[in-house]
Amino acid sequence: MKTTRCAVPTLVVVCVLAVFALLPAGATAQTPTPVAPVPNPCPRMAAGDVVHNPPALYSTNGVLSVRLSYQQTTDSVGRLLHCFMTDTGIEQPTLHVNPGDTLNIIVTNNTPPQPYGERYSAPNCGSTTVQFTPPANGIASTGASTNLHFHGTNVTPACGGDNVTRTLINPANNPANPGDVSTFQYSFTIPANEPPGLYWYHPHVHGLAERDLLGGATGALVVDGIQNVQPAVSGLRERFIVLRDQPQLQGLAEGPGNCGENVPFQDLTVNYVPIDSNATFNSGGKLTNINFTPAVLDMAPGETQFWRVVNSAADTIIDLQVLYDGVPQTLQIVAIDAVPVNSQEGTQPGQLIPVTHYRLPVAGRVEFLVKAPSSNAKVAQLVTNNINTGPQGDCDPTRPIFNIQLSTDSAEAADNNVGSFSALSTTHQRFAGASTASVSTTRTFQFSEIQPSQFFITQVSAGQQPMVFDANNPPAVVTTQGAVERWNVQNIAQENHEFHMHQIHFKVLSQDNFEANGGQQAPAINGQFLDMIEVPFWTGKKNVPIPQVELLMDFQGMDIGDFVYHCHILSHEDLGMMQIIRVNPAN
Repeated sequence: MKTTRCAVPTLVVVCVLAVFALLPAGATAQTPTPVAPVPNPCPRMAAGDVVHNPPALYSTNGVLSVRLSYQQTTDSVGRLLHCFMTDTGIEQPTLHVNPGDTLNIIVTNNTPPQPYGERYSAPNCGSTTVQFTPPANGIASTGASTNLHFHGTNVTPACGGDNVTRTLINPANNPANPGDVSTFQYSFTIPANEPPGLYWYHPHVHGLAERDLLGGATGALVVDGIQNVQPAVSGLRERFIVLRDQPQLQGLAEGPGNCGENVPFQDLTVNYVPIDSNATFNSGGKLTNINFTPAVLDMAPGETQFWRVVNSAADTIIDLQVLYDGVPQTLQIVAIDAVPVNSQEGTQPGQLIPVTHYRLPVAGRVEFLVKAPSSNAKVAQLVTNNINTGPQGDCDPTRPIFNIQLSTDSAEAADNNVGSFSALSTTHQRFAGASTASVSTTRTFQFSEIQPSQFFITQVSAGQQPMVFDANNPPAVVTTQGAVERWNVQNIAQENHEFHMHQIHFKVLSQDNFEANGGQQAPAINGQFLDMIEVPFWTGKKNVPIPQVELLMDFQGMDIGDFVYHCHILSHEDLGMMQIIRVNPAN
């Protein structure tokens, strides 16, 4: 038997569920038994609800096995929803593993079939032809293929691992192609030296990624044990805060980049509690008011909590700030992108990093300590501040996420504490030595666009020309396992872009020329190991230097094969801003 924590809107209970074997009777490793559709999939909360931790599943004896049904439906206003439901009816559980564990996941695609598009060249994992038709002649795109990306994990990109360029899981019972693979098995090992922290999982089919994440198909993945790398979190109440976005409630056109307070490009949710924007206009059609209904989060008086935040939105950049009666509070950062800060080098445990706000890129994670407001505080909130995304950027306005209310109800607290510190661990320094290794090569990349539908990331130092992504293209970068490289990633577009590398982390060496273009450097990240970083817009003025980040890329791990790097604003990635890298084995 296995315990899973199940949150409901008005109370938190502990429910006991049977552990279903990864392969039920009669199935083989080659033919996993399909996961049946789950009734009433993709449930959602109501505006203003209390935020609870998502339900969670934990590994046992070094293994976590999960069976997921991929499904779609619509919400009460007709927005398309997507979700991965366990065969026991849990939506996108938080998956807890330990370093060295094996994660087994079986996925069955139970969404309706759609027309076929591009055929993937061999070798393939799963189906060979993507069910995706790009938009054309005013007709919206359609698609049904899915897969899973285990974001931030330093695991194998081979078939059955974190492979997104060759893995397609197409809908079941499709008469147009009975040979489609509709049930697929993932099975891989978390490295023994994987840093403990917050990772996440989501679909990653090129062309469909934005749609699927706007539909909510994301979940948290946690490598446990952070209390023995950073004892400051020992025994604290942990709150998993999963931010997502969804189409704007009223279907209104967004405000401009750097919009301040205006109609956002996308609305937000927090643990599926909607923070929809509601706009009113005068008789001349001018916006007169925009308001949001924040969710609610409970804290005990005098309590310090450990907040573990993932921005699993498709498109929305977040600038987190905790305000008590309008005064920014100090947040003590514990980890960024699943790596405890200052944990890979120097004296341990590493020092926490104090900030009064944190810029959280799309797909980024940040984990920090927060002290409860005093009983005298009239308004205590977690907010996101306005983002200057550039002249051609999206409207990511100032808006509340949740109100913090003091509560002595400890029903949830005892069941959501970090483990107690037992002994300081230095066995998770996966990236130790990268800073002192010899740099084998330096590469320069540029984000660029041809509006409205072509987006590029180009290795200009190799003389390459801008090219939209195609899964059948050869790798744009070839390197060798064991290499440490310096990558300069520039942005010559007039909107912000966000660099993500699969399979590895990189050390942030510098953020250059941000202020000259009207931006600001992200706090706390210089010198840290990340898998996500924002590169702000360029003004386009020839006398203004191009904004760039300088990164130390660490290919010293065990990950060899083909994987990708891309902009993680998924409306950009879906339009071509991604390329393949190949890491050949050493010797």
